[in-house]
Amino acid sequence: MIVAEGVHKWYGKFHVLRGASLTVERGEVVVIMGPSGSGKSTFIRTFNALEDYQKGRIEIDGIELSHDLRNIETIRQEVGMVFQQFNLFPHLTVVQNITLAPKWVRKWPKAKAEDVAMQLLERVGILEQAHKYPGQLSGGQQQRVAIARALAMQPKIMLFDEPTSALDPEMVREVLDVMRSLAESGMTMVVVSHEVGFAREVADRIILMDGGTLIESGTPTEFFQNPREERTRQFLAQIL
Repeated sequence: MIVAEGVHKWYGKFHVLRGASLTVERGEVVVIMGPSGSGKSTFIRTFNALEDYQKGRIEIDGIELSHDLRNIETIRQEVGMVFQQFNLFPHLTVVQNITLAPKWVRKWPKAKAEDVAMQLLERVGILEQAHKYPGQLSGGQQQRVAIARALAMQPKIMLFDEPTSALDPEMVREVLDVMRSLAESGMTMVVVSHEVGFAREVADRIILMDGGTLIESGTPTEFFQNPREERTRQFLAQIL
């Protein structure tokens, strides 16, 4: 579903991605960990052209990511993304936030978009919040709305960029539970997160990223119990 080969990116003179490569299979859940500033968020944001890159190649579900706007639009319809900040429109209700893109991009009639939105709100456990505004919801509820909004476009791939880092600790579990159920349904997922319990339980593979490159890749057992690289051992000593 995702093939990234030798991806390089510079911000001016700062070389943030240094030949990063990753392949993600259909239905695979990959968790990317690493210290702050290691390029994790930048890397996954290249997968739907939220960040450009200067060297390398990225292919999403067989479509090469190029500067062709038609390709970018097609890829963005296939790739849902959930951010650290919820990015909901404060002046729209929950259901209006979720139906906006399907109506404008997928050209769905209002009734179909609202029906799908209600099904998704039930799936993420907040159907009763459908007609409230984002400011009336807790952080965990807002993040679940953001997940429902991404799912409304019926993506083939979901990207999560530290989706729980802005939440109070007691709200983290409700968001992770939704992500677990998504993984169990077979969704292809790439998750930037330091949630060790989630990574152990849900990931097929865990990646350590540092200095703009992928340092180590392995199953949760390999990664946490028998890491090959000294840098991985140093990182785990800080977070475990």
